[in-house]
Amino acid sequence: KVERNEEKTWHKLLLGTTSHGTQSLDPNHRDAPLTYYHRSGPIGQAFASWQGPTAKTQIAVIGLGTGSLASYVQPGQSLTFYEIDPAVVRIAQSPRYFTYYEAAQQRGADLQVVLGDARVKLAEAPDHRYDLIVLDAFSSDAIPVHLITREALTMYLSKLTDDGVVALHISNRYLGLEPVLGNLAKDLSLVGLKQFDDEGDKKFPGKSSSDWALLARRKEALGSLADDSRWTSLKQDA
Repeated sequence: KVERNEEKTWHKLLLGTTSHGTQSLDPNHRDAPLTYYHRSGPIGQAFASWQGPTAKTQIAVIGLGTGSLASYVQPGQSLTFYEIDPAVVRIAQSPRYFTYYEAAQQRGADLQVVLGDARVKLAEAPDHRYDLIVLDAFSSDAIPVHLITREALTMYLSKLTDDGVVALHISNRYLGLEPVLGNLAKDLSLVGLKQFDDEGDKKFPGKSSSDWALLARRKEALGSLADDSRWTSLKQDA
């Protein structure tokens, strides 16, 4: 459902009790990504570091939500959302509720949605197509574990360019996914970084604390983030 607060200042997309994105209704802040996607948060830092010659021009996102991540793409960039729920697509693409998707198209970014099971559909994409794959499907109570198996991660890597990055939004109330990813990174000889950002709404209105991880074949692919003290190496199981 889409929820509007009493002050009529924002819309929020809820699936059960889990928030899948919020957008301000203030015209001056309409395009600002909020909650887990805030510009001061981990994924905002990542996009800010990937500018100019290091920009990620071909991007895939597993999980559409409100389309918040579309606020980061500019003309010359292509963003493909992989989404399993047709209702989510209708809501995210309806300016009556959310405008992130429409605004990105109006800026000249190339956007599209592939409907269906993301792991199956992404496997059908050409190899070495994407510079960045974002997995944003783990915040619900029941997470799709099949998206973070060794086989799945190997498939994502086959779809990335040599300097491509996998970004994973791993905020979750019940499961600690960091050691799972740390073990996978070690197993597949990947460089892995993680940041838990606990700056919330008090400092930045509309922001939520969030947990993000980045995986790449080599340190250089992570650019300036590799030496950013806010990012630490992924922990593994003992």
